[in-house]
Amino acid sequence: MKVQSFTALAVLLGAALTQACGNETDGATAPVSEPEVISQTISNATPEARLEALATIQKITRISGVVDPKVPVFGESIGTPDNGNAIGFHATGRRQVNWDGVPAAFSNNNHFPDDFFNVNAPRGLVYDDDIGTGLRVSSKHFAELNPTYQNELIPFSEPRMFAPVGAHETEIKFFIPGTTTRAVVRSFGAIVVDVDKAGLSRLQAFDKSGTMIANISVPVRKNPDEYSLVGVTFTSPVIAEVKLLLGESEPKKGVNDVSQGGTKDVVALDDFLYS
Repeated sequence: MKVQSFTALAVLLGAALTQACGNETDGATAPVSEPEVISQTISNATPEARLEALATIQKITRISGVVDPKVPVFGESIGTPDNGNAIGFHATGRRQVNWDGVPAAFSNNNHFPDDFFNVNAPRGLVYDDDIGTGLRVSSKHFAELNPTYQNELIPFSEPRMFAPVGAHETEIKFFIPGTTTRAVVRSFGAIVVDVDKAGLSRLQAFDKSGTMIANISVPVRKNPDEYSLVGVTFTSPVIAEVKLLLGESEPKKGVNDVSQGGTKDVVALDDFLYS
């Protein structure tokens, strides 16, 4: 993926975030280092219609604190209904991934198939395994790796959540569900679990050319919830890939979270929602 020069982007820092693009920023914490791409116009070619549509960021969502009731609101803002495992393109509605239907054979080990959510459960979402060594879905709060995670990494929807293995980031590509045809989406959001440090965890979106078109920091978690919701919506479908940067470490043996006496912010993921 290539990152377009920030001189060509409308790049805003810190407090300016609350002024852009109709943002929703409950519990948001400003980034501490890398500039955010939160206002951008990109060209999205549509060969079928031989037209060129301009897409811009319409809304950024960054919520922590009371997250639970706001997730379905975000989902409905993307579209209704939830199209589940329906194969093929649907002009309306959304797709969601919540991990709870992942079978035991792919849980609490490193054997989760990258294309599970396009083949086993066809929702058009495939993981890029070029980073790290795979994905791990846990039904035990990742306590099978480190018992200190038992009360630290709490799934948004019980009992399962996931994290990358071998790296604290993961990449996602989109396909027309149940096919090998690449696709683009208008909106994407993720529930991020136990973000303790500001500015490290990020949602980055890329267009079909690999150019970064959004770079949004995940807000730090705030009581009462363990979770942060981060999302971006464009005016038309243009997101071809998403990269999620997760704190300073994925859950693993020998690494305690910073809130459990460790030195690293250990972060996991739960539900995804996308158009």
